[in-house]
Amino acid sequence: MTIILNNKRLKVIPLGGLGEIGKNMMAVEYDGQILIIDAGIAFPSEIKPISGFSVPDTTYLNERKNMILGVLITHGHDDHIGGLSHLLSNFNVPVYSSKLTREFIKFKLGNKKQHDLHIVNFYESYSLGCFEFQFFPVCHSIPDAAGIALKSPVGLLVHTGDFKFDDNPTLGNPIDLEYLSNLSSNTNLILCSDSTYAEKDGFTGSESTLEEKLKQIISRSEGRVLIATFSSLLSRIQQIITISSILGRRVSVVGRSMNRNLKVALDLGYLADPQNTLIPLRDSKKLPDRKVLLITTGAQGESSSAMGLISRGEHSDVSVKNGDTIVISSSPIPGNEVKYSHMINNLFRQGGQVIYQNISPVHVHGHGSREDLRHMIELVKPKYFIPIHGETRHLVAHANIAEKSGLERENIFLIEDGDTVEFTDSKATLGNKVHSGTIYIDGSGPPKPQ
Repeated sequence: MTIILNNKRLKVIPLGGLGEIGKNMMAVEYDGQILIIDAGIAFPSEIKPISGFSVPDTTYLNERKNMILGVLITHGHDDHIGGLSHLLSNFNVPVYSSKLTREFIKFKLGNKKQHDLHIVNFYESYSLGCFEFQFFPVCHSIPDAAGIALKSPVGLLVHTGDFKFDDNPTLGNPIDLEYLSNLSSNTNLILCSDSTYAEKDGFTGSESTLEEKLKQIISRSEGRVLIATFSSLLSRIQQIITISSILGRRVSVVGRSMNRNLKVALDLGYLADPQNTLIPLRDSKKLPDRKVLLITTGAQGESSSAMGLISRGEHSDVSVKNGDTIVISSSPIPGNEVKYSHMINNLFRQGGQVIYQNISPVHVHGHGSREDLRHMIELVKPKYFIPIHGETRHLVAHANIAEKSGLERENIFLIEDGDTVEFTDSKATLGNKVHSGTIYIDGSGPPKPQ
């Protein structure tokens, strides 16, 4: 992409996701025109034990409704799309995403109102006002995840979305390193990069490394196997279906969101079940336990999820039996450690043999660790750097990685929600702080600001 330089200012304004986990949203503004990147929610945590969920306060955007050109969505996780319904109730603007992400968005928005949803093809260029953008595929824990190369008259902004480098992904292809390297030829390049696991050493492991461990656990289990994972972690679900088919087990899915995601992914060809391994839950009850594997939602111990209910003995269809092997194929999201631990303790109390990340490698993250983040910086070679998506400690750790990778300290902007960075063709500076905050939505009435 060729950049034409001038002296007008490009503003980068995070409204959610910086200094916290979740409710990711960023506004990019130039010459009276705004693009929004992502519109997520945050779930209750031990730090903020609310009864519902929260979305970014969009007061800044409310005052500039006529300036908004559209919303670009990096991928289909709730912390990036869960707030779209709230956002679009206030702003009637188009939404741009990859194919699978659009299907998840359609479900979130429901059928009550028509929305202007567009599919973006990777590497194709699209124009909105003064902006031009491309989506490029990244490896994450959900297919069709994207980074965004957003060109403005001032410079190129590269937003990584959530990512890691995976040379052997279970679904999709590795990140195109040549594409990222070619971006580095742009003048005034700004990199906004995922910081969630900036404190973790090394590279994040490949999803494919779990295959042998999962196969070992399933083959050695004499009773049922229950595996809790994220409902959107389709690569993990595909691995479990494939392994179960080889080992002669039939698979049933427990949890509304996972059943929905599974159907969408099968219909669109993102998942395959050539041996008809999947069966309804009711049919699994007719089989010997050694022939049954259940994939459930609730890998974080969410109270109303399938595994959350099972762990408390409250699920209407599934309860723990002697001889069950229960795999919690996740690690706790920051702030959710206590709830996660309670679920595991409850499953042990019910007599299950519980296997989880602290005692066996049954999960790999979808976010890049320290070396992934360093690799991204070295490939893109930005002039300016903004760490995004993470608590303050994650942002600080990522800023330190950037400085050690050769960026000048004055070109690294350690900011949080509501801060503004302004770019011209010759410099970048902190701008005025804008209104930001949190809107709590608990389902019992109108949204509540704080």
